[in-house]
Amino acid sequence: MSLKSYRLSAVSALALNALVLSAAPVLAQAADKTGDATTQLSLGRIVVSAGKEKIATDTPQSVTVLDQEDLENAQAGTVGELLEGVAGVDAAGGVSSLGQGLNIRGMGTALSESDSRVVFTVDGVTKFFEGYRMGSLFTDTELYKRVEVLRGPSSSTVYGSGALAGTVNFTTKDASDFLTGDDRFAVRLKGGYDSNSEGTLISATLAAKPVQNLDVLLVANKRDFGNYTDGNGKIVNPSQAAGESVLLKSRYYIGGDRHHSVWASAQKWSDDSWQIYDQQAAFTTSQVRRKTDDTNYVIGYANAFDGNDWLDLRAQIAFDESKTDQSDNQFSPTALGFTSQYSYKTVQAKMENISTFTTGPVEHFLTVGVQTYHQERRNPRYSATGSLTNGATTHPEGDMNRVSLYMQDEILIGEKLTLIPGIRYDKSKLKPGAGTYVVGTTGVPSSVELDATSPKLAVLYAVTNEVKLFGSLSHTERLPVLDEIYTRGAAQTISLNLKPEESENREVGASYSKRGLFSKGDGLNLKLTVFQNDIKNLVTRTSTTASAYTNVGEARYEGAELEAEYASRRVFGRAAWSTVNGYNKLTHIAFNTIPSEQLNLTAGWVFPEQGVTLGWKGDIADKQYSYNATTGVVSATSKSYTVHNLFATYRPVSGPLAGIEARLNWDNIFDTYYQPQLSYLPAAGQTFRLSLARTF
Repeated sequence: MSLKSYRLSAVSALALNALVLSAAPVLAQAADKTGDATTQLSLGRIVVSAGKEKIATDTPQSVTVLDQEDLENAQAGTVGELLEGVAGVDAAGGVSSLGQGLNIRGMGTALSESDSRVVFTVDGVTKFFEGYRMGSLFTDTELYKRVEVLRGPSSSTVYGSGALAGTVNFTTKDASDFLTGDDRFAVRLKGGYDSNSEGTLISATLAAKPVQNLDVLLVANKRDFGNYTDGNGKIVNPSQAAGESVLLKSRYYIGGDRHHSVWASAQKWSDDSWQIYDQQAAFTTSQVRRKTDDTNYVIGYANAFDGNDWLDLRAQIAFDESKTDQSDNQFSPTALGFTSQYSYKTVQAKMENISTFTTGPVEHFLTVGVQTYHQERRNPRYSATGSLTNGATTHPEGDMNRVSLYMQDEILIGEKLTLIPGIRYDKSKLKPGAGTYVVGTTGVPSSVELDATSPKLAVLYAVTNEVKLFGSLSHTERLPVLDEIYTRGAAQTISLNLKPEESENREVGASYSKRGLFSKGDGLNLKLTVFQNDIKNLVTRTSTTASAYTNVGEARYEGAELEAEYASRRVFGRAAWSTVNGYNKLTHIAFNTIPSEQLNLTAGWVFPEQGVTLGWKGDIADKQYSYNATTGVVSATSKSYTVHNLFATYRPVSGPLAGIEARLNWDNIFDTYYQPQLSYLPAAGQTFRLSLARTF
């Protein structure tokens, strides 16, 4: 992207923010002076995934928090749709629930998520799946009440080795979200409809307190969204978002102490259907029957040890399995198996403690943790005659064991300066599975042991109560995974000598937060982050070396993210702008995982007495080029686009309809044809989405 384009887009973003803010004083005058609208501000929400709980504008990292209201308003069928509009985050690959991956700051694809540069967690459990022509995360957005997106590698200190791009943390719903006061039982029913795909959603939630101090929650969903049509009226196949999901979760408060509890959850998402083999790019129309199951079980313990500042303990152990059974494969059954299974089984454990103490005038919030992770990757393939092959040259079986230690100290020096040093150490052992050979059908490959050390330092300085400056330096190492070590080619060996990727990330930024700007109860938040991330020992698949994967070259990713929002009791506006550039530092050829420069705008009006909200959203993207990785010649171009959307919500606060929630989204109102840069398929044309919910 040219410097001129960068400047123009930055000016456009600031101008549009100024336009929203210039109207704010007039609109705010109509607001009830006693109304507090700051809860509508995303940057004002509490961040729980970055050490000591704090609001996003006080976090020295680029963070976005989506709460239950955001999730409901999105009416998203996939995680990619849910995160549309989050600065620096893009869906990549396909558009179906089985074909999507996520890209953060130019890193991450759906074609091969084995790179693990984007870390997903659900209630603290790391999720991972990689299968040929499939996505990386199988779930339903109806299971969650909160999503936190932490951009950049600083999040890897607490959340996992190698999060070079960032971390996405999902939190499932709790019974306490539906039980208020002395309630012992609550039921929530929800239905949804999508006009474009003729899709339906049915959801039921039961929350109960059968005995004192025990909460129980059951959530069941069935989503059946078919293939949609694009802006030209053509059916996009595959674009379905279908599946059934269930969540069972309970928590027992020991001795009635809300800060001392044991909890357990079981979660499952499944889909069984005939579909196109390639769920990402649809390069073939060959069919396969896939039964996909994603299951996890977690047992957790939390104890704040009231009265003891040295102990605030959390521990959990989890079993997680993601698997896809394929049968009647009509696409390359000889190489890929007429019948096959892709599966990942993991057993994970984590224990973490936060200590609060002072050393003279300095206050500390010290986090210390340990994690263990065991992964089994299996891929049995059966021919039409029943003969078995364990894995393939490009999808080897194997086991991985990893132990991690981490420490982070949030140091508050006076009322203005905060320092956050942190360090993480990971040690992993990878063991090949059946059918893995050095080359051809000879030789027995050995196990591989690797370790990584990832330190960081973040700084936040409060210039005033409203203005804060921040910056961070982090060195993050990503250990190679099974796919990269044990994949081989027809004349290529496995890659036993791979080194960890090493990231040197630098970020600087500023935030501004003001309450009572134009009227009592209104609020304004601004946050700008600029980053540069240099990666060496880049792990790359190649056909020109003796081994299938090799450490070659260096990469640089650099860019900026701007978030702005204003809310009063009757009006609100938001803007999110992001740009990123990524290229090979040796050849200076840009990577094809770089998204378009984007600006997402939202403006709305609230009628609090009637429980009505009306609004508009605009998604604007610049054109972007794809390049030949060898010659640097432009190979493709994604066009710029502007998409307009309208939305309305109705939540009466009194009368016979109190408790009803109705939402209507009119997406792509002008039926624009467009295809985002990182998507293999065009986006949906004009769509009406309606949902009705009632809590009893």
